[in-house]
Amino acid sequence: MPASSQKAVRWAPLAIAAAVPALLFFVLPPLSRSGLWDPYELNVADFARRIALQLFHASDLALQGADNSLPHLNDLGRPELPFTSIALGFRLFGLHEWAGRLPLALWGLAGVLATYAFVARLFDRRTGVYAAIALSTMPVYFVQARTMLGDVCTMAGLAMAFGGLAVAAFDRDEDGPTTLLRRAPWLAMAAAGLFVGLESHGALLGMGVPLLGVGLSWGVSRVGARARGRDVIGDVVGAVALFAGLGVVAFAVRALGSPEASKDLSLWIGAMVHAPAKAPTYDAYIGAIGHALAPWSAFLPFAFGRLLLVPTGRIGAVGERESLSRVAVVVGSAVALVGHGFLASRTEAVAFTGPALCAVACAVAIRDFERGAHASIAVGLGTLLLAAILHHDFHELPEKATLAFGISGATFPESFKATALTLWWVVLGGFASCAFFTWVERDARRTPFDPATYGKVLRTLREAYDGLLALLYLATVVGAALAGAVVFFGLRLHAHWLPGVSATMRDLALNAWWVVAFAPLGAVFGLLFACDLWLWAFGRSQPASLASMTRGLEPPMALLARLRAPADEDDDPYATWVAWIVLVPMMLLATPLLLVMGLVGDLLRHRAPALALGGAVVGFVLCFFYYPALANQLSPKEVFESYRRDCAGAPLALLGVGGRTAAYYSGGRPQAMNDPASAYRWLAAGGGERRCLAMKADELPKLNELWREHTGSAGRPAENLPVLDARSSQILLASSTLGADERNENPLGPVVLASAPHPQRPLDVNLDDQLQVLGIDTFDEHGRLVEAVSPGRTYHLVTYYRVLGRVTTEWQAFLHIDGNGRRHNDGDHKPLNGKYAMALWLPGDVVADDHELKLEPNFGSGNYTIWFGLAVGDKCTERLRVKSGASDGCNRIQGGTLRVQ
Repeated sequence: MPASSQKAVRWAPLAIAAAVPALLFFVLPPLSRSGLWDPYELNVADFARRIALQLFHASDLALQGADNSLPHLNDLGRPELPFTSIALGFRLFGLHEWAGRLPLALWGLAGVLATYAFVARLFDRRTGVYAAIALSTMPVYFVQARTMLGDVCTMAGLAMAFGGLAVAAFDRDEDGPTTLLRRAPWLAMAAAGLFVGLESHGALLGMGVPLLGVGLSWGVSRVGARARGRDVIGDVVGAVALFAGLGVVAFAVRALGSPEASKDLSLWIGAMVHAPAKAPTYDAYIGAIGHALAPWSAFLPFAFGRLLLVPTGRIGAVGERESLSRVAVVVGSAVALVGHGFLASRTEAVAFTGPALCAVACAVAIRDFERGAHASIAVGLGTLLLAAILHHDFHELPEKATLAFGISGATFPESFKATALTLWWVVLGGFASCAFFTWVERDARRTPFDPATYGKVLRTLREAYDGLLALLYLATVVGAALAGAVVFFGLRLHAHWLPGVSATMRDLALNAWWVVAFAPLGAVFGLLFACDLWLWAFGRSQPASLASMTRGLEPPMALLARLRAPADEDDDPYATWVAWIVLVPMMLLATPLLLVMGLVGDLLRHRAPALALGGAVVGFVLCFFYYPALANQLSPKEVFESYRRDCAGAPLALLGVGGRTAAYYSGGRPQAMNDPASAYRWLAAGGGERRCLAMKADELPKLNELWREHTGSAGRPAENLPVLDARSSQILLASSTLGADERNENPLGPVVLASAPHPQRPLDVNLDDQLQVLGIDTFDEHGRLVEAVSPGRTYHLVTYYRVLGRVTTEWQAFLHIDGNGRRHNDGDHKPLNGKYAMALWLPGDVVADDHELKLEPNFGSGNYTIWFGLAVGDKCTERLRVKSGASDGCNRIQGGTLRVQ
């Protein structure tokens, strides 16, 4: 190979390690895409603005009416390096969100490069690349690198300090320990990292964790010191790190226990002492790390386990260096966990500062596998299981995603939940699948996509348990087919017994036969095909070339050639049938995937790097789609963009939105309103001139009531407050007028109606002269009116009320479905799902209470009676009185007949 090519290959790992974080932190997406999270990110930005104003003399950053003084350390709540870094960005580039985030993104890049550097030295360059990819795609790291929260400085400092100390303590060459001159740059990096850690989050996390991590590892390694020989330099570094770390911890614990701890910020602790309202459990911080590092956290426990194995193919001084480094990573991670757990019950939430160590653990496990370590189905299945648990958490508790910001207790936007769940399906499902197929087997001797293998599987299933499994399978299929036939002919012949069977059970009977027949075999052969795909892509790979572009066509062509060849007497008839029925359709459907995997296999040459690539891809999904979208839901940025686009310089006021935010988006400091009443007066005072109001969504109901009360007072219908932008469920842009081509985006529009509806089931029921029930509509999941419902499916029962007088009690709505000897009780719920309190309902308003209805799957067919009403208890006297209209005499309204099919 020419010298120039060798040099290019030598620098390629560093280029990749730098390119991945540079793209994710700066470009994909741009730093300006996500808005400022008010108040968390905005508070940090405002402190930094004041520091730039006072220390860097950036007079153009002064805001009229705002606090422009130099903040105290107690105001910051932690050491000042992150704030100073952001302030420098503001001083150089002005008061823009990207200007404040740029220095922190640079700190993030520095942390990734430091991680690559020490991993490449202690292990090898490929391991360093894997560590850089893993670290760059861990949410807690790239979120901190892309936001003005500041914890990325501590993370980068820990990577620098730990890495520098580890190399200085454990560095070896083939000839033995390296010289002091070789270790001097690493000591310098360690010193810089310790300083950064101290000035970012105090001595305990910034200095104590890396010092104790390396020092304790050195202490453990001294047990075998006589066997491995002496290393004076390493011993000095390790001993100093151990005793310095113990000293830092001792002073931090002492400072934490002093009477002055809760008054002033201590550099030993690095945070204001403020115990959380609810004491965390022993495993609380482990859970926080799991959610903040997802999806890598699903693989992380097994990666730490693999670190305990003897390095594959590494012997002598190099093997000793790698073994010591593995111990250091495990011990350092444990120390970081203990340190954070210690502070968790004494200070506010702190983002985990040791993701670099977790990334190294994942990288070493991947590299070990690539170098010849044994595969493990337990790792593949375990990662799949943990990913499923994480998905369950993000489904039930979506606010766990905010732990990547180092923030607990934040409210998750309601309108973003469906999108968030879909993206987590992609991320966790994709990563778990990649991990499973990477670790489930390695270098299997079978030929991929061999019809004989599929035929053998089918024969094995047929003969299992002396044929009992096949008999049970056939009996189940036949039974399901007979049940389907009975229902089918019953529908054709209008059998008298059929109406007693629910539509759900009928659909189940009609479709069960083909599900039972094809699903088990499809799962078995689908899994085998996916394993073959992985085996073929990586186990039969060749050096990358132009032919790699079309390599994916080789398996289908080889299969067709084999099927066209004359049959041999020794050929398994099962193989031929399975090839035509299973393999050929799968090949055709998977052709695009074969093309992609063929190219990827030739580029990577081994299945282990596929896990790193899979983590990079799903990390990109989180970085580019999930977290920017979440941040914009929590930020007023989109509202200010809509203001500039739609309001064209009209006066702007704020209600519930921090006035400081406007300085970053509108270039000024709009008038702030204290309550909905003053906001209404300001909007209405404009006359025919358009005025715009940026407001918290929580303020909308009261302001909407005031708007309706006054717009409906002049003999014209009341109108909902005009809203121009409701993309965020947290912050809205309202206006005093709507243009001719503008539509009211008021989120209350579907529940506070502009006109009376024409319900499917009209009613006329007077509820104590306060409400008139107009009727009921029944919709399916797609918003279509339906006459009948089926058990097990979701419907929406919409009840329409006209307000006759002020409602003075916050009633609960109830719903009963009675008939045929059974009852469905949906329980009590707040009318309008609590979006618009009943105290805000005005006489003349028409409101729609949309309630989800889902009958039990075994709910029998037939006609049932709808009973509903408003109550504060179970007794008749605790229900809103039915003054006139159909009822049962116990203040339950009769809503007509509901047909269940």
